[in-house]
Amino acid sequence: MTEFSATARLAWAAANRRMESPLVNDYKKPFIIRRLFETFLGGLRLFGSEGAPLYVYLLQMLIFSMIPIFTTLFVLLEHNEMISLHQAVIISGVLDGVYSLVLQLLAYFLRTQKSKSGEIEQVNLATDEEVIEFDSPFGPKTWEFLIKEKKMKGAIVVHSIIAGLVGAGVVYYVRPSSTYDFHVPWQASVTFTVLGILTVSVGIWPLIGGSPPEPAAFHPLSWDLPAFSRPSHMLTCVLIHLLLKHYPGMPWLLALDGLFHMVFVMCPVLWLFGILPPIDAYILWLLEQWLVVGLGGSPMSSTPRLLGQVFFGSFTLFISAALPTFVSLMVFISFRGFVLSVDIAWMISSLLPHTVKLLTGLSGKYEESQPVNDKHSLRRTTCQREIALFVPMMMTVAGLSFGSQLPHSGWYEQVINMTQEGNTSMTGIPRRPALFQVPAQNAVGICLLIITATMLIVNEIQKVYILGFIRNPMFIYYKTFQNSNFLYIYSQLLQIGCPLVPLILLHQVVSAEVHLQVAAPKRSFANLVLTIPLARIFRQVWQFPQASFLQLSVFYIVELIRREANLSLEFWENLSPATRIFLISLGHLWGTRMIHRLTSIMLFMITPFTEKKRHNSFSFLLLGFNIGISPILLGIVILSTVISAPLLPIFTLPIFLLGFPRPLRFWSYPVGRSSNSCDDSVYYEQLTPHVIFALHNLLQCGSLGMTEPGEHFLLRWEDRFMWVQILECGFTYQYYSVKGLELQETSCHTTEASRVDANFSRAFDDEEVAKKGILSSVFNPHAFHTLTPLTHFTVMGYSDTRNVLTGVIDSPETRGLVKDYFHKAFLYVVMNYILNRSVKTSDINIDAEPRKSLKSASKNVSQEHLKSLPKVAKRTEYDFEEGFPLNRTQVDNHGREQRASFGRRISASQQSQSQSGRGSRVAWVEDHILSDPIPIVRTGDTPPLTSNWDDEDDSLNENDEEAMNIKNKNEEPPPLRSRVVDSLSSLEDLTETDKKVNFIPGLMYDSSDEENTNAKNKATNKASARVNLRMIAQPEIRSPIYESPISAALAPLPNWIVELPFDEEVIDEVQDTFPHAWFKFLLNTLGHLYVETLDEKNSTPSGKASSTSNNSDPSSGKPGGDKEVVIQRMQYDETLEESYRLLIGTCHLIVLGADSVTPTTAQVYKTFIGELSWSMALEWLVSKQILYELVLTAFRIGVKLALDHTLIGGMTGWAELHSTMEDYTQNWYLGPDARVSDNTHSHSGLSPDAARRHILHNVENKWPHSWVDAVRMETSNLFSLGYNSVKGVYTSHLLTLGEADIAVGRLGCETVRGLWASLVAELLYLTNDDDERYSIQAQPGLLRNLTIQAADPPLGYPIFSTPPLRLAVVWLNATYEEVHSAEQERKQH
Repeated sequence: MTEFSATARLAWAAANRRMESPLVNDYKKPFIIRRLFETFLGGLRLFGSEGAPLYVYLLQMLIFSMIPIFTTLFVLLEHNEMISLHQAVIISGVLDGVYSLVLQLLAYFLRTQKSKSGEIEQVNLATDEEVIEFDSPFGPKTWEFLIKEKKMKGAIVVHSIIAGLVGAGVVYYVRPSSTYDFHVPWQASVTFTVLGILTVSVGIWPLIGGSPPEPAAFHPLSWDLPAFSRPSHMLTCVLIHLLLKHYPGMPWLLALDGLFHMVFVMCPVLWLFGILPPIDAYILWLLEQWLVVGLGGSPMSSTPRLLGQVFFGSFTLFISAALPTFVSLMVFISFRGFVLSVDIAWMISSLLPHTVKLLTGLSGKYEESQPVNDKHSLRRTTCQREIALFVPMMMTVAGLSFGSQLPHSGWYEQVINMTQEGNTSMTGIPRRPALFQVPAQNAVGICLLIITATMLIVNEIQKVYILGFIRNPMFIYYKTFQNSNFLYIYSQLLQIGCPLVPLILLHQVVSAEVHLQVAAPKRSFANLVLTIPLARIFRQVWQFPQASFLQLSVFYIVELIRREANLSLEFWENLSPATRIFLISLGHLWGTRMIHRLTSIMLFMITPFTEKKRHNSFSFLLLGFNIGISPILLGIVILSTVISAPLLPIFTLPIFLLGFPRPLRFWSYPVGRSSNSCDDSVYYEQLTPHVIFALHNLLQCGSLGMTEPGEHFLLRWEDRFMWVQILECGFTYQYYSVKGLELQETSCHTTEASRVDANFSRAFDDEEVAKKGILSSVFNPHAFHTLTPLTHFTVMGYSDTRNVLTGVIDSPETRGLVKDYFHKAFLYVVMNYILNRSVKTSDINIDAEPRKSLKSASKNVSQEHLKSLPKVAKRTEYDFEEGFPLNRTQVDNHGREQRASFGRRISASQQSQSQSGRGSRVAWVEDHILSDPIPIVRTGDTPPLTSNWDDEDDSLNENDEEAMNIKNKNEEPPPLRSRVVDSLSSLEDLTETDKKVNFIPGLMYDSSDEENTNAKNKATNKASARVNLRMIAQPEIRSPIYESPISAALAPLPNWIVELPFDEEVIDEVQDTFPHAWFKFLLNTLGHLYVETLDEKNSTPSGKASSTSNNSDPSSGKPGGDKEVVIQRMQYDETLEESYRLLIGTCHLIVLGADSVTPTTAQVYKTFIGELSWSMALEWLVSKQILYELVLTAFRIGVKLALDHTLIGGMTGWAELHSTMEDYTQNWYLGPDARVSDNTHSHSGLSPDAARRHILHNVENKWPHSWVDAVRMETSNLFSLGYNSVKGVYTSHLLTLGEADIAVGRLGCETVRGLWASLVAELLYLTNDDDERYSIQAQPGLLRNLTIQAADPPLGYPIFSTPPLRLAVVWLNATYEEVHSAEQERKQH
């Protein structure tokens, strides 16, 4: 014996040395011991405070013992027949209630005295216990310690009433005579009474002294509800006993009462170990068990749906039991089963307006994906499709039921009459109709067997492992099989058509033995009990079709064997067919659950031996312990299976207790209520819709096997884990919960992720399988693992690539290329933006311009731009924050267009200070405000023009054109000067400031004859030229004048080149870097694109009519030739080129500084992520928000092009560069990723209206505003720069949208529930929240760390969680793409 003890100590020491993390920290152990005592005693705090005087403990024992004394007294008085049973029950209940009320009122008044004194409580931080300085036996502090304060004053009365009710009931229940029906010896009866009184003591005390800490924690309750948990358990036992007394002739009820007698005396131990649930979980669990076991429904995804299903299911059940005839019963039961299996609550809420809140909560109403304004609601579209399916199906079910029952109503009456007369022998029953005879049943039964066999075979050949153990040799053809039409047709028939076959079989077998179904009298409890199985089996045909096929096939085989072998099974034959099928269904349900639990226990015991790092002597000790108590363990498994409670591994070790029953969805809060969202959550957000649709299709086709609510699946792709749980099933629909786990942030996560990758690789990678030998090619090498690989599928997802840019981005050559490509990218981005904007807002019709012959055009070339000018009169004021308003409109809050309001004007003095440039060739004219007439200001002897430039006619008449012809075509213009014309409002202003007015290319002017010119100069004593200047009556705004309408369309916004923040000398320094050749290439390319786009716009019916009217002039010539002339004239427009020179030079100085300085690596990185160095010039740029965004976009494109140039080589020509830039602007997002704060707008200082317009602008143009938006919009590629401050290196982050091959595996559902149950008990009761505790460490065989992550917050920490996601049959689900394409087709028609 001594040697054995020494060996055990050595093994324990070795185990402790090998256990890297403690189960419980040492400082927690005293606290846990005190808490266990308090729980066992029902809240009696014998170790509640340090240094408590003796009278505190004596007072506790005295007031605690009064309830058991009262109970014992009246039990003895009733047993000795000194008082009657009714008297004992009533008096005991009244005494208990009054005693509870007096104690609580006394404590309340004493606590009131303490609150007046206003003393501060103290807490011992070392022990986390309250420190109380007791004053006297009747002091307020003492009674505050003895009786906890109720949160609500009314709870004092309510708790006292409940205490009296429980006290009365237990006197009736614990008396020795209540056990006489079980024929037990008197010693057992006395033992039951004594232990029952102990249960009463610790069960009623929470109503008086306050609820104790309970290991069974489900949801934090308010309103003092936790105190009702223990009384509810005791009252349940009493109610079962009362039901037996009322219906004494039911053996199953007697057995149930005996079981509850044993539970009652064990309640203190069950409460201590947390086996009995709290009041909230208890009620929800009872409702769910009644729905699943009694009514044949599915566990619900939310509490409101559970309440609604239980109410309507129970109500219709009672109606069924009360129906007068068997025909009406069968027809109603059939119709009821179909209707209740359909998601009626979801349909009602989908058809109701969004403002109706009453029924929407029953369906878990979630936001629509695209229900904006006039767009169709996807949810309502799906609902309409389902209704279109369900109405014919309901008619089919009703017709089939009526057809199989009504013709045989006479036969039913004969059989029922004979049954009521007492003749139930088979010989006396009239001959059955042909539909109910054995040949007809065999025909339907064989069809059912074929359906079931096909279902099982198709399900298994789609999985990589048959039954989870043997490798499927047909899996190599899985992709071909999955893409075939067979699976689609099979899945639709299996869901919709095949349930009609078992429905016919049910009508046959139930009606054939109608005498057993109607044996009980109507409107009796026995009749209700017989109706429950009948209602359940007819509903389960539609609620769980696959499970129903299997169960009815087993029933048919059993009946076939019994008939053919002529077996006499009296018990079986005395049951109605509905009850037999009901028992088989329960056997299948409980058998599946039991297998899952036994598998989970084996995993917990075997995993320490399969993991070499966790193999120690302690594992052998636990294995021997479980083998020794295997009968008890088997009993726990059976009990857990029947009551649907999880097995609780203590500290996740293979030491199992029974967890408290709770709803199958496990967590108390609504599904998807919260998650620990982070930057990586958006990747799961993008992936979830694709994944859940694909997974749902696999489930419908049987690729995931026979599934039921409570199943968990783990999906893996690259570094992403998706945790999918099936919440609810019904006819053609399922509810899912999707969670996303962290992206391998911890070592424990990485360890388990590696094991998951290895499991999937050995399942799906043929090369990996070949390397592992012949056993791996035949069997599943990880059969004893919680994860069983099933299949894989392909969806659209982002592939993540990260690289280190050392030696690339810090290279001087690369940084020099950044500057060069920035200029080119800036030109492309700005011109592309202007082009798109002009196409949206342009009213110009080039073909509609008045045309003359080429000869006439050559004569009037200097005035040709006058006829091609945009309609200035249609412009509104400029908004210097946003540039020109879009087509004279703005976008309001609802996305509608409104007339633009007056924008903020800039003063003339500010304009005069804004111009700079290298001998600026930019020509300016004052813009027009509203529709005021525009006078033509002339110099020389030509009389003034009288033409009005209105909205109806955009061109000058021929007389005006002839009057404005240049008289000397060969006259050279005067030399250019750098100063530009100031703001003028009248001819006098022009005369007074003639020295400031010079000839500028692009400005509209006339060359008069030399004599008139000299005479004018002499008369005014002013400088050289005569200017024909067209100006606006209101001079606050000025706009450049260009040579052609295409120049105006492609020109930068005027407010971008006014008020420039640099002097002309500074801008001159960077003008030489202007990419002139690239600029000409862009002008030619975008000019032709602009003309082609306008031609397409003019090809509309209205455009055709306009073109026809304008091209009726025979002298108009070929339109294509005129367009080429206009484009060529635009290419040589010096004003246009100078505008872009000014703009690119200014932005270059703001972003990169002086031209001679190569940007540093840090500057490139900071600018890329939007952190520009502050300056007054930056404030100017930021004030023009769109330009600021375009500059950043161009710089990011330049950086990407520079990196590409360094890594893969440069461009071969302008066409390739243009194509690459077009790809970057359309299919790429370049900018800071989610881990870098986007400081793009940190300096903007935009007003709310301007910010709103900017956001709407981005949405209208479908530009992603950030990395997160780009992922949500599924941009094809995303690129970002990063900096690792620890290693001091620059990195790149690339996301590429492509096909993601996602592996799917089934998790052990009971292993998951067991780990979660252990987590709840450890964190909420033991408060063992150490981050390094044993129960959270990596366990690759059980995936313990991943399972803990997937728990709902605050205990778990998934980074993404969805509300319940509902999906129907494939062709019923409406997608946005489908609805949008349908809308487009309708619009086209």
